[in-house]
Amino acid sequence: MIEHVKLTNKSTSAVLELDSVSTPVYILDSVDWGSAGSTHHSSKYVDQIGEYVTSTSIDTRSVEITGWIVAEDESHMIQYRRFLNSLINPKQALSMEYKEYVLTVLPNSSVRYSASTSENNEVMCKFKLDGFCPDPAFYSVEEDKVSAASTTGKFRFPLVISATPSPPGGVVFGERKPSLIASILNNGTMAAGMRIVLKANGSVVEPTVTNVITNEFIKIRKTMVAGETIEISTVPGNKYIMGGTTSALENYFRYRDYRSSWLQLEVGETIIAYGATSNVENLDVFIYHYDKFLEVQ
Repeated sequence: MIEHVKLTNKSTSAVLELDSVSTPVYILDSVDWGSAGSTHHSSKYVDQIGEYVTSTSIDTRSVEITGWIVAEDESHMIQYRRFLNSLINPKQALSMEYKEYVLTVLPNSSVRYSASTSENNEVMCKFKLDGFCPDPAFYSVEEDKVSAASTTGKFRFPLVISATPSPPGGVVFGERKPSLIASILNNGTMAAGMRIVLKANGSVVEPTVTNVITNEFIKIRKTMVAGETIEISTVPGNKYIMGGTTSALENYFRYRDYRSSWLQLEVGETIIAYGATSNVENLDVFIYHYDKFLEVQ
């Protein structure tokens, strides 16, 4: 049984929490996640017995939420309904959180209220929300991060600066721990896109990120300068390449090598390698992703 969900309007950031016990005004009655169907694409040749499945696509999902508004009097009921009406808009997507998962929902209509007087009056009102999920997958709320290479601060105390010779190797202020290969674990039940962040500490020529298992790669045909950042998203429906040396990044899609692939993380372990035509030691690489789940119950 689903006892608590949190709805957030992605456009207005308005938040509504529904609970079957603890919320005093908006009471959760039931949630129906629906189900995500599938379409099997197949082919068949002459005299073949059965068919050969070439691919399988996952269809959309429909969601239904029912609940109650409880008010002290009619004026409060009007206020509570006004907020709910402003939260639910078919042109504004909702982020729907359940435990450590989140689902994006697009309302099919405005709020539907009961037509029965016993279920819709000045102190009690039953409502229903119908939603459509173009992406039927649930995502983990927390984003996973893997650092393929970065510079870690390691100040050593006491710090004495004098004319005397330094200890062998000098005074350590920071240590770079490079690893040209990183292991990324997808704990979900579906393949997931990722966000790759490349940061240059000096000149880096044509950085490349490669899936060691499939040999697919994404390559940026550009020489990065010190302080430059490139962010690559391979998330389906939100693919982009942005970059620059300031917080206002610009479109870098023109630098994408035409042979590049939009790398995906399959379920389980994926081995990712990074490199560059030259000066790879000046490159910091960070990889972020959200686990995806087809069902959470």
